[in-house]
Amino acid sequence: MQTQSYDLVVIGGVPAGICGANTAGIFGKRVVLVENLGEVGAAGINTGTIPSKTLRETALALAGVRSRKLFGVDLSLRREATVADFMRHKENVATQERRRREEQLRTYKVDTFHGAASFVDPNTVRLAPDTLLRGEKILIATGSSPVRPPEFAFFQWAFIQFRKRVWPGRPRNR
Repeated sequence: MQTQSYDLVVIGGVPAGICGANTAGIFGKRVVLVENLGEVGAAGINTGTIPSKTLRETALALAGVRSRKLFGVDLSLRREATVADFMRHKENVATQERRRREEQLRTYKVDTFHGAASFVDPNTVRLAPDTLLRGEKILIATGSSPVRPPEFAFFQWAFIQFRKRVWPGRPRNR
């Protein structure tokens, strides 16, 4: 069985885990980052924060194009933007951010493994049947998921209001 030793083992390729790994790498520590999924970034980069903000800002920018004129600047669209255009732009932005983070990991010499990690002891993580990662310190940065406790009522009015402003010609809910 192969055991690799590090100063820091980071479990989770979420933005906080990437930042922790890079910071340790900047200080010359030997670091490994373990991400369960095929890509680093988790929801923050791949499906949540950055993609949703990209869609929002793109919609607001296009809405502003139609309602304002800037002196000396042509902001006209050659054609109407489609949902496919929005989604393509969102994917491009997320991909660029993910690549930027992966490049940072390489720059700071952070080793990266993909797979599920499980603890063997307080300082050792099993990555595969034959791979053990031992760290002086272990940082767990696996992200979170939203919780909707049943005792609180959740309404979709904010989402509906957002859709009315940004996407007035949207398909109607049935």
